[in-house]
Amino acid sequence: MLQEKLLPLMINPYTGNKLNLQDDVLIDELTGESFEIKDGVPVMLRSEEVTGLNLTYQRRYDWLCYFYDFLADVVAPLFGADKVFEEIAEIMDVGNSDWVLETSIGTGKQIANLLDHGKAAEFIVGLDISYGMLRRCRRNARRWNASLQLIQGNAETLPFQNEVFDVVFHIGGINFFEDKESAVLEMIRVAKPGARLYIGDETEKLLEEQPSIVNRYYQDPGGDIYAAPLEYVPKHMLDVTSHTLFDGKMYLISFEKPNSSEREAEVGDP
Repeated sequence: MLQEKLLPLMINPYTGNKLNLQDDVLIDELTGESFEIKDGVPVMLRSEEVTGLNLTYQRRYDWLCYFYDFLADVVAPLFGADKVFEEIAEIMDVGNSDWVLETSIGTGKQIANLLDHGKAAEFIVGLDISYGMLRRCRRNARRWNASLQLIQGNAETLPFQNEVFDVVFHIGGINFFEDKESAVLEMIRVAKPGARLYIGDETEKLLEEQPSIVNRYYQDPGGDIYAAPLEYVPKHMLDVTSHTLFDGKMYLISFEKPNSSEREAEVGDP
């Protein structure tokens, strides 16, 4: 079931128009375009708009979802990889009254880590391009007794109004996005002034050291695929920090969205 808090936040990601709920369908109030709600998960995608790397990895994770939790719960701890997500949870600043968005939520493991560290939030929304991963996440949330609102969508065109979340984060996946810059700017757009943002993913060093059976799911190094996307973080963001985790195998960048007065002061500086 669609949570009552969600609908006022949502827009058609392709037009920016508000949506009306009719039965189990979200309808663009101006164009009439409709988006189904599948088992409580709004499907905010036009299939023809999912192309390139986004389509490749949507299909890959729709298949990988059946094994992902096994890899995370059984294989990853053998190499100490589970500890990095606990470290990220310790770094993240989440308050009990916060509204939180995670893009590329996968099966929800980072939300579980936050809850394990006592960092519950008032309202948590998780978005992923893979419906298979969301289906597993929904099952996990029931097992953890966690209240999540899940949405199938593209992190590069988020289906939310401007400035609605107190914390926006993404852990794992942006390396393979078709348009990294749009994904970063969209996270900033939907974040409230003063919001905290976190973006993390694997580095090239992880590919060099992890088992070859896992590497088959990753692209070969090239260009800036495995570089932290600092170049896409606007200069006026505050407290931009780059963390190197897991012995250099993962990066995490964090920053704060300025309020309007801070932004105006910076623009006015000589």
